[in-house]
Amino acid sequence: MEQFIPPPPPPIHRFALDAGEELPCTENGLRRARSLTRARLRPLWSDSLMDDAEICVDEAFCNAWRHTRSGLGGGTVSLRLYALADGPLYIDVGDAGPLRPGDRPRVARRALDLGAESGRGMLLIDAIAAHWLYVPAPDRGRLCMTLLTPDRSPLPARAGAAR
Repeated sequence: MEQFIPPPPPPIHRFALDAGEELPCTENGLRRARSLTRARLRPLWSDSLMDDAEICVDEAFCNAWRHTRSGLGGGTVSLRLYALADGPLYIDVGDAGPLRPGDRPRVARRALDLGAESGRGMLLIDAIAAHWLYVPAPDRGRLCMTLLTPDRSPLPARAGAAR
């Protein structure tokens, strides 16, 4: 008697978006991160989500540049944008690890000081992202952000859409 072996099940989730790039930690790298974010999100989401995602990418990149070893000469920052067809947008910004051991992104108290000239990046991310966390590792770190808004779920995937 021949044994029937069923085919493997289809993937549970399909990515509507899965894009990433390693970028130099420079002004040009920051411009490329913002441009990549808008270009990859434009086919799938509204302008309001693109704006929010661009702000989060910009602030996370600038934090990596200023507060991690990525900002030292020749450093890089990684950017990954991914989303399931029926889920939130995830943004990961990777760095080369903090300049000071144990340093982590956080919402600074001075962010509420209207006279301060800096220190509002994580406050903006905290206000925009549904969730965020920093994942440390010995020689690197990753700021992970989730942009989850029920009225801004991804548009249906179109044939040939940028992935």
